[in-house]
Amino acid sequence: MKNIFYLTLLLCSVHIYSQKDYSIASVNKELTEYSNSILIDELVEIDVTDNNKMKTKTHRALAVLNKIGDGDTHLCEYYDDNSRVKNIEVWIYDAFGKEIEHFKKKDFLDVSRTGISIYSDDRMLGINYTPTTYPYIVVYESETESGDSAFIKPWYPLGGYAESTQKSVFKIKFNPANKPKYNPQNLKDFDISISETPEEIIFSALNIKAIRYEEHSPSYNKVLPNVTIALNNFKLKGTTGSGKDWQQFGSWMDKSLLSDVRELPEGTLARVKSLVANEITNEGKARKIYQYVQDKVRYVSISVGIGGWKPMPASDVDKLSYGDCKALTNYTKALLDAVGVPSYYTVIYGDTSERDITSDFTSLQGNHIILGIPNNEEITWLECTDQDKPYGYMGDFTDDRDVLIITPEGGKIAHTKIYETEESTQFTTAKVKVDAKGDVTAAFESISKGLQYDNKYLLPKKKQDDVDEYYKNRWSYINGFSLNNFEFNNDRENIVFTEKVSVTIPSYANPVGNDFLFCANIFNQSQHIPPRIDNRKQNLYLGHGYVDIDTLEVEIPENFSIDVLPESTVLETKFGKYQIGFSKTPENKLVYSRKLLINKGEYPPSEYENYRDFLRSIARLDKTKILLKQNVQ
Repeated sequence: MKNIFYLTLLLCSVHIYSQKDYSIASVNKELTEYSNSILIDELVEIDVTDNNKMKTKTHRALAVLNKIGDGDTHLCEYYDDNSRVKNIEVWIYDAFGKEIEHFKKKDFLDVSRTGISIYSDDRMLGINYTPTTYPYIVVYESETESGDSAFIKPWYPLGGYAESTQKSVFKIKFNPANKPKYNPQNLKDFDISISETPEEIIFSALNIKAIRYEEHSPSYNKVLPNVTIALNNFKLKGTTGSGKDWQQFGSWMDKSLLSDVRELPEGTLARVKSLVANEITNEGKARKIYQYVQDKVRYVSISVGIGGWKPMPASDVDKLSYGDCKALTNYTKALLDAVGVPSYYTVIYGDTSERDITSDFTSLQGNHIILGIPNNEEITWLECTDQDKPYGYMGDFTDDRDVLIITPEGGKIAHTKIYETEESTQFTTAKVKVDAKGDVTAAFESISKGLQYDNKYLLPKKKQDDVDEYYKNRWSYINGFSLNNFEFNNDRENIVFTEKVSVTIPSYANPVGNDFLFCANIFNQSQHIPPRIDNRKQNLYLGHGYVDIDTLEVEIPENFSIDVLPESTVLETKFGKYQIGFSKTPENKLVYSRKLLINKGEYPPSEYENYRDFLRSIARLDKTKILLKQNVQ
């Protein structure tokens, strides 16, 4: 609140600065709403008139309003053996436009971008500036040159959520014989213009207010305004590329990046042919090969030169027993080729938030590689980087999205497996005993399939402490429970995961005089209610559907009885269905049943409050308590 008050005073300041002066007072104060930072003035100029290189000049003035906004400054440039940073400078101004820091190229740290790669030729020039007060202004300028023209940075007039823009201009100068194509997205309702000359395209944005992050929104690529730009003819690490459509682009990939990396040693060829000698179907052969790869290799990223896009040779993977997603997928394909099983090297955006390869805009896209095995009209998808994932199982990192498959006829758009709601199930049963002290012991069993399998199949590889931590997080609403023992069964053939857990929960039932209040839903209480969002703008997006079915049989203490059973309840909405039921057995046991079905879908913003109401009702009903009444003589 104090910072907001200070910012308001500054915005109302009567100080007047010239065009080249920077101060908070010069910023359109309407842009501060929901903002952590404001892009005051940006000019990006890209020159691809020479198909063999790309020159970029950047000028950016950014007002940082608070600590969260520090992450929006991006005071760095990346380069490798095929590119260079010709110049880079940063000026820091206080809120009144007074210069307080100036960093030249010699002041920037030059560090490797190795990250998860064991080696990479990617490097970064950057600085870490730690402000002492807010708000402040950053002015950033850089000039770079690259031997690649395959990647033209997309234009995002809004850099992300909670960032606003006063002015952003993006210019691209080109050779008329190789005019860039561009794909604008989400520009409606913004002051954004696009103009063209025979040799230049200019994208401009003025006074774009910040878009706040809203829970359960679609992917940011479907929300933030952006323009993707690409050349039909380009250069990639010294390799000439072309792609006016996906068919041509796929042919180029196959010929230039994939054709010379599939040779395998004779000994390996003989080994895998012997391995599948008794298999008569492509699926049988593919399953054997996939298991062979999982047993042999591990994932390691290596990115040098064109290796960021071209797989390392299959013979090297065979010798070294490691590789990245490209290398391991290519290796698996080479092995399948050796035994006569066709497969498709496949480009995909891997993320738990679904993102499609843009089907009507050809460019270098994607961040991950998987393998597709055709089976009549269907394709079985393999994740070749995971040593534990079952054959044909996708999970939420790669499910339900458009991908690019590289076929003998060129590139084609395909779609990965969609897990229907009824496939992603969790069936839970439990035998529960409540003693006269209110302590609970329970034998819990849960069977998970579909996308719910994805959350659990690695549990057998965890240490005991990690398993304990997993269940403490899963049942965080239960105080002081302990796992007596646990048993996991990962059925990789049928893609089914079973948990059997013995649990002790001291003082679970709450004493009320001589009686107890007991919550029957011990193991699957829904507690999360999305925050209230006034005047929501984004659609409500539920990315995955699932079904939970729970049945608990509860043995109550001797000399206790169930006072009154709660009524069975059914809630049915467009988002899903929830129902609970209570009954007694002749043996005076309580039986609790619960079913929750959530549908995948996208709904208008006005439905968000209805969805919150649905979850709030579920959270309340999941805590339903029953009075266990002591029979006093």
